[in-house]
Amino acid sequence: MTLAETVSDKTSVLLSVHGLTVSYAAHTVLRDVSFEVARGDLVVVLGPNGAGKTTLLRTIAKVVSPKVGTVLLDGHDIAKLPVRQLMKTLSVVPQSEGSVFSFTVQDIVAMGRTPHLSPLAPLSQKDWRIIREAMEATDVWELKDRLFTELSGGEQRRVLIAKALAQEPQLLLLDEPTANLDLHYQLEVVELIQRLNRERGITVLAVLHDLNLAAMMGRRFILMHRGRIYAVGNADEVLTPQNIQQVYGVPVVVTRHPLNGKPIILLAERRIPSLRGVKVHVVCGGGTGGEVMAMLTAAGCQVTAGALNRGDSDFEAAQLLGVSVVEEQPFMPISREAFERTKEMIANAEVVVLTDVPFGWGNIVNLRAILEAAKGLVVVFNPETIAERDFVNGEASTLLQQIFATKQVVSVHSLSELQRLLVNL
Repeated sequence: MTLAETVSDKTSVLLSVHGLTVSYAAHTVLRDVSFEVARGDLVVVLGPNGAGKTTLLRTIAKVVSPKVGTVLLDGHDIAKLPVRQLMKTLSVVPQSEGSVFSFTVQDIVAMGRTPHLSPLAPLSQKDWRIIREAMEATDVWELKDRLFTELSGGEQRRVLIAKALAQEPQLLLLDEPTANLDLHYQLEVVELIQRLNRERGITVLAVLHDLNLAAMMGRRFILMHRGRIYAVGNADEVLTPQNIQQVYGVPVVVTRHPLNGKPIILLAERRIPSLRGVKVHVVCGGGTGGEVMAMLTAAGCQVTAGALNRGDSDFEAAQLLGVSVVEEQPFMPISREAFERTKEMIANAEVVVLTDVPFGWGNIVNLRAILEAAKGLVVVFNPETIAERDFVNGEASTLLQQIFATKQVVSVHSLSELQRLLVNL
């Protein structure tokens, strides 16, 4: 799904970017970028350094000219709009104001009225009213006589947003609005942007580096990778372990905030990086598979798991890691349907990993699935302890013996052994 596909009523589209390609000399920074932003939306652009995020904002703001493609703002091609007219609809909040000399806060905010003034014309009463409203909306009115250079980073950021508001924009572009701020000011800026979007209906397109702040602030997300759009949509569609690992090159766990339910992205330990694309199915349960799945996903493997009952700790771990899992009802034996889907996943895997999971009548069919469907290597954790984990009158032990007799099997006793084995495949 694209942002364009989510905007069904074209009259609600404020910003349209079509086929944008931007180059600096021989280096292409943006490649065929297309998306749309609806009026009143709050969209966050994400991606690692060099992904093209800031260049995208600079192109939309007409600071950079594209090699190919168009940017339409409220239906108008920005390439044909005078800068003064463009700035009546769009305002930009940079990471810093650069050299501002000894201007007061009120002077800085008043600069936002420039697009609306005739050359050399003084500010009118209406202009001063708008300036004050912008300062009050951003809680900087009490700072009006302070020098901008004497303010804290958080205060300066609010002043720059006030300046942008004084332009009376429909679209607000923000480049790293929380950069170099402590937690207090980060939250303050995020809440301010959300409030302006919600109460004033200002459309926001913001670049952020912090994925967790982005998840807190945004409603829609654009994830960029090497100058292209890699993923677009809501948080659940974009902020997935697979997307983040592919774009940022680091393993993550995505869980939920206990209060607001929004995604929380946690870094996982970087493991072996040399298994990208290897298909591995994990048969586990009862907490025996979480570290195994985390290691495999961190290594770039295509991991599946199951069958597992909902509520099992390994089922929860699979969900957090973004692992595709065959699901069964809580406390229920694995059904015929789940058994067949497990066999399909096992048959599709290059490697099957069997953890030292206890076996009862509810999950014994997972061993049968390995016996019937495994085509590649089967890695078994601690096979010598199977009798201690066999609660089905020896059937688990018998099935494991048959697996050893008919499949290509290797025994391991630790994660490090599993890592070395897979690296040397």
